[in-house]
Amino acid sequence: MADEKPTIDVMESAPFIVKGLENLYDAEGNAIEMEKDVIALCRCGASKNKPFCDGAHKDIGFTGANEAREDTPTREYEGDELTVVDNPNVCCHAGACVNGAESVFFTWEGDERVSTPNAGDAQQVIDTIRKCPSGSLAYKLKGQLQDQFFSTAEIQILKDGPIAVRGGVVLNNEDQPPTNSHYTLCRCGHSKNKPFCDGAHSDAGFSDAS
Repeated sequence: MADEKPTIDVMESAPFIVKGLENLYDAEGNAIEMEKDVIALCRCGASKNKPFCDGAHKDIGFTGANEAREDTPTREYEGDELTVVDNPNVCCHAGACVNGAESVFFTWEGDERVSTPNAGDAQQVIDTIRKCPSGSLAYKLKGQLQDQFFSTAEIQILKDGPIAVRGGVVLNNEDQPPTNSHYTLCRCGHSKNKPFCDGAHSDAGFSDAS
């Protein structure tokens, strides 16, 4: 059916299997040609044909298992005009919050990072949240959750970073993102929160050129 969304199948020790996708872009927004209706995107980080899988996961013994960790509860920070909703479990450390409104998103209470919505202009806060690729941040207006920011199904390969998924692409996996509007998937192979990105690509020195 025309209104069916593309899907991503997650298998523990294999690439992401993407079906029905029409829009695949590189980091600059240029279309990446897809020769088949079903494509395999590398998530082990070792493919020589990135972003596509070349079977390297078999050679390196890749496992896509999610390492055991304790989830941090989603937190809400209420301001005069809006409430910031922060789910740190899927943060990919892209830095949109720091670059967009550091005074709002990086206040510290002891060892805990907190958000202070009143420290910035409400529209600036909203614009910043909408730039968060992982879905870690959302907001509420008059008690209504706002987390659906993209309608066109697409995938973008971020430079030396994760796979940014937008527009309701269905993730066939036990663990689900906070919103299917937008989320990020690990493709360096080092995330401890697979299949989601946790920013490990930076520490691992992951590069598209390798």
